[in-house]
Amino acid sequence: MSFTAFADELPKGTMIQNAGFWPDIDLAAFQEAYRLPGEYREAMLADRLRLGMLWANGELADFRAAQATAGIERLAEVPVDDGEMLGDIHPKVLQYTRAVCCHAKALLLADYATMMRKSDAQSDAKEAPETADRWFRSALEALATVRGSMTIFVEAL
Repeated sequence: MSFTAFADELPKGTMIQNAGFWPDIDLAAFQEAYRLPGEYREAMLADRLRLGMLWANGELADFRAAQATAGIERLAEVPVDDGEMLGDIHPKVLQYTRAVCCHAKALLLADYATMMRKSDAQSDAKEAPETADRWFRSALEALATVRGSMTIFVEAL
C-alpha cells in the first residue's frame, strides 16, 4: 500500500524557512499553485524548494547587499511605488517567490522520470527537458524583475 499526499492534504502553513532577508514559502501553497503531482513526497518538495531558495539567494546576493547598505533588512521593505503594490502583496516578494517556485518545479520535473517507471505512467510533457527548461527560464525572468533588470535568452539554432 502506498500513500499519496495531494495538495489539499499537506498542512497549510507549513512554512519552509528562508534566510532572514528573504521570505519564507508555504509548502502546501507551492504544491497547489504549481500543480505538482501527488507522487512527490513532502520531504522531496521541501528539499527542492530549499534548493530553489539557495539558488535565488545566491543569484540575488548583490541585490541583497545593496539593500543592506541602504538599511533595508527584509525584501518586503524594499521601496516600490504605491501603484505596484497588489493589496498587501509586495511585488518583489511575489517575483522572488515565483523565481524560487519555478526553479524548484524545474528540479522536480527532472526527478519525475526516476519516480514513475511504468510505461503507462510516463508523461512526455512532465519529463521533457524542454518543460524543465521553460520553468528555469521563468525563474530567471522573475529574478530579473526583482533586480529591476532585463533578461536575454539566446538559443542555438
